[in-house]
Amino acid sequence: MKLSQVVANTGVELSGTDVEVSGVADDSRQVKPGDLFLALPGTKQDGAKYIADAVEKGAVAALADHGVELPEGKKIPVLVSKRARRASAIAAANFFGNPAAEMKLLAVTGTNGKTTTTYLLEAIAKSAGASPGVLGTVGYRYGRESLPAAHTTPGPVEMHRVLKTMHDAGSDVVVMEVSSHALDQERVAGLTFSAAAFTNLTRDHLDYHRDMDEYFDAKSKLFTQHLAPEGVAVVNGDDEWGQRLTAELKGMKKTAWRFSMKNPQAEIMGSDAKVTLDGIELSVKTPLGPVKLKSSLVGQHNVENLLAATGLAVAAGMPRQAIGIGVSMLTHVPGRLERVRGRGIDVFIDYAHTDDALRRVMSTLRTLGKGRLIVMFGCGGDRDAGKRAMMGEAAGKAADQVIITNDNPRSEAPQAIAQQIQAGLEKSAMRRVGLKEMAGGARGYEVELDRKLAIEIAIGLAKEGDVVLLAGKGHENYQLIGTEKRHFDDVEEAKRILGK
Repeated sequence: MKLSQVVANTGVELSGTDVEVSGVADDSRQVKPGDLFLALPGTKQDGAKYIADAVEKGAVAALADHGVELPEGKKIPVLVSKRARRASAIAAANFFGNPAAEMKLLAVTGTNGKTTTTYLLEAIAKSAGASPGVLGTVGYRYGRESLPAAHTTPGPVEMHRVLKTMHDAGSDVVVMEVSSHALDQERVAGLTFSAAAFTNLTRDHLDYHRDMDEYFDAKSKLFTQHLAPEGVAVVNGDDEWGQRLTAELKGMKKTAWRFSMKNPQAEIMGSDAKVTLDGIELSVKTPLGPVKLKSSLVGQHNVENLLAATGLAVAAGMPRQAIGIGVSMLTHVPGRLERVRGRGIDVFIDYAHTDDALRRVMSTLRTLGKGRLIVMFGCGGDRDAGKRAMMGEAAGKAADQVIITNDNPRSEAPQAIAQQIQAGLEKSAMRRVGLKEMAGGARGYEVELDRKLAIEIAIGLAKEGDVVLLAGKGHENYQLIGTEKRHFDDVEEAKRILGK
C-alpha cells in the first residue's frame, strides 16, 4: 500500500517519496522492513526517540508529533502531526482496510462493570444469531478463538489487526470495552459506535487523570465524539455522573436512554429484582416491551450490568426474545464474583480494585451470606495511591476479618503499600489482632504479603457457612513484582486449597 493511502484522512501532508508500505508498527522493537513506524508520544517515553532504531530495522517512513534529525544516509519520510495519536489510529485503520466500517460496533465504558456487561452482550448477540467479537480486559474473543489482552482497549495497530481478523472470521458485531486512557490517547479515533453504555464513575486512575472531572471528561468523549449521529447512549440513571452525562447529551440533541432501578421514567427500567447466591431474577421495561431476565450472576451490582446490557441490546436492534435467552446462557464471568465452593465454604474471586467496587461486592456477600465475611486484598503499585486507604476503610467497615496482601506491587515496596491500606483499616476502627486471635474468631486484620499464603490463611480462617472474598486480581493469572511477571491465579489457588 502506498504511504499516501495509509495516511489518507489523517490531515498529514506527505514529505518525500510516496513509498510502498508493507506494515505498520507502534513499537520500535516490532518494526519489520517496509513498515511505517507510528512514533507515538507516551506517558513516559517519546516514541520519536526511537525513529532512528526503527530505521535501522527497515522502517520506510515514520509518523510523529514533531520532526527529528536522522543520521546521515538514513533518510526516510518523517510525517508530522500535532495530533499524532489520532493520525496513527486512522492510519492503522487504513492499512488494515477499515474493517470496523463493515461491522456494528458497541461500546461499554465506566469504572466498574465493563467486562461483565460485554460478556452479557456477547451472549445476547449469539442468541440473536449474530457472530460477535469482543475486545476487553479479560481478552479478545471471536468464533472459537480467545486471545489474551495486554490492555482493556488495545493500541491502534493491535486493535485494527484484531478487528480485521474478527471481520475475516465472520464477526458482524463487535463489543468493546473502552477505557478512559484509550479515549484520552485517541486510540479509538476514526471508530463510530452504534450504541455505547456508561456503567458508572467512581474514583480510579487518578494517577493518570488529575481529578474526577478530567476522568469524566475522558469517558464522555465516547459519547460526544464517537457515537454515530443516530446512535444511542445507554446511561446509568442512578449514578450522579451518569445523570450529568445524560444532561450533556440531551443538550447536544443526542439520544440518551437511562437505565434505572429507581426512576419510573427511565427508558430501561428494572423492577422486582430477586438477588440470591444462586443468581438474579429481574423484570425490565424496554422501548420494545417488557423482558424477564434470569441470570446466574450474583450481586446487586450485576442488576445494573444486566440493565446496561439489555439497553445496549435493544439499541443495537437485537430482538427482545434473544435478551432473556442470552442472559440465561451466561453462567459466569471470569474473575467477577467467580465462585469456588468446598467444605461448606463459599469462596468468591473478584476483580474489585477500587473502594466502590470492593464496597459493592462486600455488600452483596454480606447480604447473601449466612456466616462471617473474610476478605483478602491488596493494591497495585505504581497506580493511584490515594485509593489504598479508602479501600482499607471500606474493608474494615464491612468485613469481619481482613488479610492484607500483595496485588501487583510493580516497582513499589509491598510493605509501604500495605501500610497505606492499614491506615484505612485503622480509621474504620478495625485493629490488627494477629492470626491466633483471628483463628479464635476475633474481629480484626493481619498482614501477609505472600499472596499464596494469604489465600491459605483467609480460607483457613473460614468455618462452614462463612464467605471468603479474594479481591483485586480477578481473572488475572499473574503477579507483577518488580519487573518480573510471575504466574499466579487466585481461582487456581482457591481450588487447590478446597481440593476442587
